[in-house]
Amino acid sequence: MKLTLLIILSVSCLISAHAQQWIDKQYEYDSILNIHYGSAVNFNGSSTDLFMDVYTPQCDQPGEISQWPMIVFIHGGAFIAGSKDDASIQQWCKSFAKRGYVTASISYRLGFVSDDTAWTCNFPNYECLFATDTAEWIRAYYRGIQDTKGAIRYLVNRNSQFSIDTNNVFLAGESAGAFIALGAGLMDDPSERPGATFAIADAPIPNSTSAACLHNSGVSFTTPINRPDLGSIQGSIEPSGVDYTVKAIGNFYGGMFGDLLQVNNASKPKPGIYSYHQQCDLIVGIDSREVFWGLDWCMVNGYGCYAIANTPVAHGSETFANWNLTNGYNYTINEQYSGSPFPYNFAFGTGSCLDQANNPCHAIDNRSLRDEQLAQFFESYVSSSQICETAGNLELGFKVEVYPNPASSELKIVIEDEQISEIEVYNLAGEIDLNVSSLNSSEVTVDIQSLSNGTYISHILLDDGQSVFFRFVKNN
Repeated sequence: MKLTLLIILSVSCLISAHAQQWIDKQYEYDSILNIHYGSAVNFNGSSTDLFMDVYTPQCDQPGEISQWPMIVFIHGGAFIAGSKDDASIQQWCKSFAKRGYVTASISYRLGFVSDDTAWTCNFPNYECLFATDTAEWIRAYYRGIQDTKGAIRYLVNRNSQFSIDTNNVFLAGESAGAFIALGAGLMDDPSERPGATFAIADAPIPNSTSAACLHNSGVSFTTPINRPDLGSIQGSIEPSGVDYTVKAIGNFYGGMFGDLLQVNNASKPKPGIYSYHQQCDLIVGIDSREVFWGLDWCMVNGYGCYAIANTPVAHGSETFANWNLTNGYNYTINEQYSGSPFPYNFAFGTGSCLDQANNPCHAIDNRSLRDEQLAQFFESYVSSSQICETAGNLELGFKVEVYPNPASSELKIVIEDEQISEIEVYNLAGEIDLNVSSLNSSEVTVDIQSLSNGTYISHILLDDGQSVFFRFVKNN
């Protein structure tokens, strides 16, 4: 049966009637895994390939049109570990794709220069937490910000293929990923760049005990390690002329290494911030403390180990929320704190060292609750309106007929009173699978037999320079 799509080139359209849009999980989704979005030089001078997984919500009917808001989720791991494949990050992506967001889980450069002192303890890889100095933590954090900004640009550059509303970009992360999310969303002025990210003195050769650390895998250090200027806040991945707006940020037990609220881009709205933190967090204090402050106490007082050296002071969720109030920065920050402070007890009581071995405070206490809270907070910032639009609720511009849809062997495209010059067919990873040019016709038949089964985006270029995008499904 013929399916007619009415496409309008103006931006005015009506909001589809959905109960609890952006909150209820009402959409199916597709996923595209391991998309290579760029490469960048790591702490050891080697080039690192970076990947993302993208989850795209689907309308009920193949021909319906959407411009979805987008969320990038960023994993934790102390800047030396973790993965875009972490179960909690995948869960976030799937949960919010069902709500109508294009979601992405990204990898970013991991690792820092390990210390040259031999730190040993009765715990595997304990020495991997020791950087050569505090600057290495800041440089690792900064590389993550650059990579995240590059990942955002990769997606917004392909906003038509992924059906992304570039005016509605959101970020969220856990632990180190939350530091990066806050940094990528708030750090947009050169004055905010940390001093440690410029060229600094070479680092000494790491102690041989650190060779077993994951971030040192396959690397042999025989000379001092050069620490060059890391470049601009934006990084070098995927340059873009496409403007985008970060509407809000989800911070789960993360923080800042400096005041990122003080300077803001006057041409952009201030992003809202949802902050969740447990008061007994041993890794990132809810206030201002050195990273691993509580873990240090437990290792020294309970296990007779060294405290973890060379960690910077991190300003947790409560501290930067207080900055916002006392300095009148006027950000909207939704503070969600739970639990009681660390009791400074090794063996007894809620939040003690041994209790946190099974019930860590550097974690989410109630995932379904925090998931719902984040959805509620983000919903208030979403302005996307063209969601699963059909002919009945679009103002008429010019008429495009696309049929059959789904299609198995060929797709017929007819545009009333317009001449088609070229047709590009993209897969959902943004790669061109078909190109038909020099058409100069208002009626075109495209052979799609070579395509694999799945969902595609067709980009129709008209003789007068206008463009039309539509989604279709190929099946046998």
